[in-house]
Amino acid sequence: MIPIVIATKTGKCLPVLLESINQYVPVDVVVFISGSDLKLSRHRTINIENHGNNFGDSYNEVVNLAFSMFDEVIVANDDIVLTPSSFELLLRDRELLPDDTAWVSAKSDYVRGHQNIREFKQRDGIRYVEEAKIIPTEIISPLFAYIQKDKWVDYEPINWYSDDIQCLQIRANGYKNYVSRSYVHHVGSQTIGMDHQKNHDEAELWIKQNRPELHKIWFNS
Repeated sequence: MIPIVIATKTGKCLPVLLESINQYVPVDVVVFISGSDLKLSRHRTINIENHGNNFGDSYNEVVNLAFSMFDEVIVANDDIVLTPSSFELLLRDRELLPDDTAWVSAKSDYVRGHQNIREFKQRDGIRYVEEAKIIPTEIISPLFAYIQKDKWVDYEPINWYSDDIQCLQIRANGYKNYVSRSYVHHVGSQTIGMDHQKNHDEAELWIKQNRPELHKIWFNS
């Protein structure tokens, strides 16, 4: 069974995420947790120290550990909550997609672009039509997202824009990303904080120094 991989710093929302895993994910799923000693009561839990100072380094460490044991993983943010169908539907959608698929990520209520249900317009009763669709997209925020070992590219050592750069590299390698019909609730910004200007400025400086070609495009410099 495909493992779930989590990295955390504050662990503020982690108990609720773990309880949703406990309730809604099959018991034979292994859960890797970086940055906390919390364990699930029904699932095998592998805990490690989080040596990263940012989102990129933190997830690279624990994802690559999981890939030393498994060929595919589900990456989960530490501040999400699963629904009864999140896990099953994510994997069901992956089976429907072509072999050149990299990321398949759940929709949510606090996320960018096509993943955000608040961006949907066409209603079907109390839901939106787009909720029942698998949507191709360029950039994935891996709130609750499936990927295979041979498609994985390490994140850059930053918080903001680390997923943008990774997805650019994944697409350059010939793979595609999709938004699943799966859904998770996302609290948002619980690990890196709500100071968006600070998060933006730190990432922009790193990109300017290390990826000037992207800085010129993204920041008009």
